[in-house]
Amino acid sequence: MVIIRITRDQDNNITSYSVKGHADAAERGEDIVCASISILAQTTILALHEIAAIDIMYEVNDGYVFCKLPDELSKEKREKASIILNTFHIGIRGTQGMYARYIELHDEEV
Repeated sequence: MVIIRITRDQDNNITSYSVKGHADAAERGEDIVCASISILAQTTILALHEIAAIDIMYEVNDGYVFCKLPDELSKEKREKASIILNTFHIGIRGTQGMYARYIELHDEEV
């Protein structure tokens, strides 16, 4: 199972996310659930870096992706980050809607 944790600040802005595990929906290399989640998580990191020009903290390993925004962001960068991270969240929810037995989503305020 893939476990996704999204954390938010008191203003409901996404500040970090982690993706752990494997869906095991198919053989390795043919698992569209794992591939979908991985693409969403890694593209979000790239977009935060390349489009929003945010120096994020991130880690990508086999079965693990982590991304965290810096504590201090300008209003402009926060707005760009929100669009990118909310798009990630929409993609995750959509994928979970199709493959709920393989994905566990936790969306929490810290």
